[in-house]
Amino acid sequence: MVELVVTDIMSKAADHRAHVLLLSEKEGLRKIIVALGFLEAQAIAFTLRGIKTDRPLTHDLFGGVSEAFGIELQHVLIDRICDGTFCSRLCYRQGDIEQSIDSRTSDAIAIALRAGAPIYIDDSLLSQMCIRDEQNGAFSIPITAADEATLRVAIANAVKVENYELAHKLKEEIDSRHAQRHDNFDNTDNDKQLL
Repeated sequence: MVELVVTDIMSKAADHRAHVLLLSEKEGLRKIIVALGFLEAQAIAFTLRGIKTDRPLTHDLFGGVSEAFGIELQHVLIDRICDGTFCSRLCYRQGDIEQSIDSRTSDAIAIALRAGAPIYIDDSLLSQMCIRDEQNGAFSIPITAADEATLRVAIANAVKVENYELAHKLKEEIDSRHAQRHDNFDNTDNDKQLL
């Protein structure tokens, strides 16, 4: 397991209601990006900035209930990808009993920050899905983890610097995604015909 720390929260340029959370390897250069909704981004931002609300938010309430029953959050583990989304486990201890609970990663991080608990990720998952902080502030990201809009920008930049091999590789990734969607659509049509 590799420990991560929250580095930044950013809103997506196209939609200010959608946010991304940047998590960095505590002792290294690898980073991951986690998509957040507005409420989760707000909950995390409040904690990072030390903002207290008059009444407890949902994540505060969860922490309060845990504390009242002597349940301690040991850590959060980001352990897998499900349909392109990071999934996590909240790992708790109550006396001698240890329990882990499935959670959305955004909620798990909001709860962990409030509890002062560490956030971990499986090393192999981090290696597979990370972006790397290379030189001069440039980032690299596995093409399989990038969305289509990012890939199209990368193609334009590759063509601009005449790196046609990279542009071709990126185009192949986009084409393979469209072929998959087409295959899935065809299979759905075939299933309907069977009914």
